[in-house]
Amino acid sequence: MKRKLWLLVFLGPILFSAWVLWLSNQDLLPQVLAIHWGVSGKVDGFASVSEHLIWSNVALVLGSSLVAVSALLPKIHPAMRRLLLGLTGYFALFIYGLMIYVIAAQIGLTDASSVRLGLEILWFILPVLLVTPMMLSMPKVSLSDKLRIQLWGVTFLGLDYQEIDQIQASEVKPSQFGGLGIRFAKGKVAFIPSKGPAIEITTKAGEVILVRSNQVQNLLAAITPKI
Repeated sequence: MKRKLWLLVFLGPILFSAWVLWLSNQDLLPQVLAIHWGVSGKVDGFASVSEHLIWSNVALVLGSSLVAVSALLPKIHPAMRRLLLGLTGYFALFIYGLMIYVIAAQIGLTDASSVRLGLEILWFILPVLLVTPMMLSMPKVSLSDKLRIQLWGVTFLGLDYQEIDQIQASEVKPSQFGGLGIRFAKGKVAFIPSKGPAIEITTKAGEVILVRSNQVQNLLAAITPKI
């Protein structure tokens, strides 16, 4: 399993490089590629094919490696693993999509300076812009057949009540986790859009989940009888 995952980490960049090199050898790409655009959509950065492949492969390997590490982390709750895989998988897809788009936009051109980014680039940028405020919003704890932690109505983590060992009130600070948003540290996951009161959930497997909330006492009263 581990070997297959690490093979996949490098397979994507290898296939991407082979595609770009084939296009270049067929004279289907400019000798100097556009690699950066200003806010007006005009090219303001260039690199040779080989230079571009170096930096793009670093980004692709990084994105794929994050997914592999999320899948291979030992002693992590399945719900936390799914959360990590979703976040890192989204990041990897964003990197791959952007790199492929940059090359595809230049196929058949001889002068890369004429390349302009169209509105279709928003398909890559808007999701990233939306994820940031989503992660910084106050999480909602939904109590039905299981405990669900949601942001903007999207379930990021779900737990069966039988998996919960104990729940208590706590305080969270961004400095404890290196910043705001969804944070992981030493077996803990924190939904922390701001400093303040939170519920602290400890699973029977030993993981700790901290959820910032202004309704801590109400949540404790509702969840405690279910566990």
